[in-house]
Amino acid sequence: MDMDQRLFRATSGDWVTRGSLADGLHAVGAAGHDILYVHTDISFGQPDPALGREGLLAALLETLLDLGSGTLLMPAFTFSFCNGEDFDVRGSRSRMGALNEYLRKRPGALRSEDPLMSTALLGAKTHLVTAVGHESVGEGCTFDLLHREPDAHFLFLGVRPSKCFTFSHYVEERLGVPYRYRRPFRGRVTAADGTGREDTYHLFVRYKDVVPASDGAFEAETVAAGLMAQRPCGDAFLSAIDERTAYAVYEDRIRADVHYMLAQPYPRVLLDEFHAHNMIAL
Repeated sequence: MDMDQRLFRATSGDWVTRGSLADGLHAVGAAGHDILYVHTDISFGQPDPALGREGLLAALLETLLDLGSGTLLMPAFTFSFCNGEDFDVRGSRSRMGALNEYLRKRPGALRSEDPLMSTALLGAKTHLVTAVGHESVGEGCTFDLLHREPDAHFLFLGVRPSKCFTFSHYVEERLGVPYRYRRPFRGRVTAADGTGREDTYHLFVRYKDVVPASDGAFEAETVAAGLMAQRPCGDAFLSAIDERTAYAVYEDRIRADVHYMLAQPYPRVLLDEFHAHNMIAL
């Protein structure tokens, strides 16, 4: 591995190299875990044109694999049924970014059959995607299976946790927050072996008039308390937190204030049902 390989040029003019990225990943404690679940936004700077798209994605994925985690996961969400579309495990493109799609299509990768919030996986703990149920953020989902594991870590590669920590909605579901409800979505699933079926999956959706928070309180608090490690990297950041720590903080804050995850108190009367349109996030 060429540690001097240039990946991104930041607005400062400095280069993010493969070596500096690897150093940052080790610094935030992302190496050596049984399970590493990665949210991505490769916004570290201007990609080195000498690499090309495939070269850049390959370098990023190999850098993650070199961290030595036994199992690497990334969201491959499509929200297909929410958007009135069928779901094909092999053919439905992830809406979660280029690196996630690159992992999904890598030889040996597996993808869960969830037509709402599928997950792509490379590694040993294949049950995290092969044994999921029909609740996308409830009992038997990938997050629920992660929660039963002793050494799962979340990594935010270039994206701020306040923008995309989908795991928080699993905690909301486990606590049964009153501003969300369990809604069924039905459509056709085509499995990896080409067989198809009509099926129903459930999502713990917000009522229509409920506004999620965007103030980054969880990220700010956990970074300040040393519970989430965070380092600048080019024009972006690297952040990492242990699954059990994240769950405990969310649970404590939501139990103390049911509006913790909201921009404003939810309306307690006349809550309208959720409406999906070109859905890309929960």
